[in-house]
Amino acid sequence: MAKNHPTGKSGLYKAILKLETPEQCYRFFQDVCSYSELSAMEQRYDIAEMLAEGRVYTDIKERTTASSAIISRVNRVLSADGSVLLRLIEEEQAEQAAPTNQPT
Repeated sequence: MAKNHPTGKSGLYKAILKLETPEQCYRFFQDVCSYSELSAMEQRYDIAEMLAEGRVYTDIKERTTASSAIISRVNRVLSADGSVLLRLIEEEQAEQAAPTNQPT
């Protein structure tokens, strides 16, 4: 029997867009992913953040216990033209770096 390959046409993606908070996202992914799948996705996102910060492979490997192959794969994703993951991380970094308007 042939495996079903992701097409991007599943209702899954529309459902994700309806989530409003990180807590809702976390609970949703707990519902649809195994522990190891969710752990792997979080690890890859953490690796992507570290690569975007300019950290070196050895530092990332030490901090995440990820293999060099996983780190390399995430790096290829970030290096690809039109990487959505890179755009999201850069937007998050810009938001964190932006000064907040606090009354003095």
